[in-house]
Amino acid sequence: MTDYDDATIRVVTERLERRLAEENGQLRVEMASLGGQLRVEMANLSGELRVEMADGFGKLRGEMIDGFGELRTEMSDRNAELLKWGLIFGATQTAALAAVITVLR
Repeated sequence: MTDYDDATIRVVTERLERRLAEENGQLRVEMASLGGQLRVEMANLSGELRVEMADGFGKLRGEMIDGFGELRTEMSDRNAELLKWGLIFGATQTAALAAVITVLR
């Protein structure tokens, strides 16, 4: 270090600091630009996700409405069958009881 005088070292140091400052500035600009692009992409993806979720929920609601409608129909049919067979059983039991009472009188 004895070969270089203080002025040369000062000049080299100033150049290095200036170059570091320029690179740092460019890096900050690039990071800000990429950050902005990332925000835009995230906003777009978030919007697309919301649309897909809304469509999915709409389809799910439609399927549930159809499924519950079919379930109600099946339950109604089953209840009608049970009522029919209950009435037939009641009528035959009443007839059988009436026959036994008639025989025993």
